[in-house]
Amino acid sequence: GSTSMASVCGSSLSLMDAGVPIKAPVAGIAMGLIYAEGKYTTLTDILGAEDAFGDMDFKVAGTSEFVTALQLDTKIDGLPADVLAKALQQARDARMQILDVMNKAIAEPRPSVAATAPKIVSFEIPLDKIGEVIGPKGKII
Repeated sequence: GSTSMASVCGSSLSLMDAGVPIKAPVAGIAMGLIYAEGKYTTLTDILGAEDAFGDMDFKVAGTSEFVTALQLDTKIDGLPADVLAKALQQARDARMQILDVMNKAIAEPRPSVAATAPKIVSFEIPLDKIGEVIGPKGKII
């Protein structure tokens, strides 16, 4: 399958494992298309060769409810709406299967953010002290 779509899945799992409170896991799938003799054949979870020799590269990422990102390249002139709709449905079906597997590993974010996660500390600098923090003309920062 696609390394870019695997990274979508892995990133989502990593965020949940770290306790980042994301609303829902995101999975991605790479779709392809072969057009020959007037017939369109949609491929699911394509590899590099299928991408290189196929007529479409279509990446779809999303949650169980929404598509969050799309990317489409075609090597043919135009794509009928029904073919695109079929590819989107096939991608959704595959995404649901991937999300099921991901949910078996970790179904929701951990209850607290990991101790090793980066933290943000905010504090207010009095207006009359900002010059001391940034230096003359911002030289310190």
